[in-house]
Amino acid sequence: MIKTKKLKRSDKLGLLEAFLFLDFVKGLSITMRNLLRKPITTQYPKEKITPPKRFRGKHGHFVYDGEEPPSLKAIQGFMSFEKAKSRCVACYMCQTACPMPTLFRIEAVQMPDGTKKVVRFDMNLLNCLFCGLCVDACPVECLTMSDIHEMSVYRRSDAVLNMDEMEYIGATNAKAVRDLPDRIWRDDKERETLWGKIKWNF
Repeated sequence: MIKTKKLKRSDKLGLLEAFLFLDFVKGLSITMRNLLRKPITTQYPKEKITPPKRFRGKHGHFVYDGEEPPSLKAIQGFMSFEKAKSRCVACYMCQTACPMPTLFRIEAVQMPDGTKKVVRFDMNLLNCLFCGLCVDACPVECLTMSDIHEMSVYRRSDAVLNMDEMEYIGATNAKAVRDLPDRIWRDDKERETLWGKIKWNF
């Protein structure tokens, strides 16, 4: 048999509570206390806060510039790379790891010397979940995510990222983000704009 727990407080308000509206005053006190606090709302788009380093925004490709990881250096003899161009090796690991693999269009051709070269890498961001699984799956640390979050477009075709645009993002925005210290907020000033100063308890 299921027993119901009875609350000690009476369902009916006492005479003093009903006359002085004590419950209403308690609720209103919380409202008034927060009414006097400084709001954390930013007046977007006039006021913009830089996203943290770990933010997952528009995708980019790191380019072949001499800063390649050891995993790429081990197979670069089988690839045809150009300076300041994408260092993608067309392994399709990003597409395999993606929950929506149809958003990728990747093509590679074989060069006369037997090496492989990537000629197409398109991403339809309308199908993207921005989960970052494709970035984690990339074995040569080519695919990355920038802090670009303003991606509204007027045409569906403009939501498709091509390799040229991804190379530009990787060489500029994404590279600058990569070189930042590994912390959630870039500096205390931006964090305090949202959350105020933290009072540490020691």
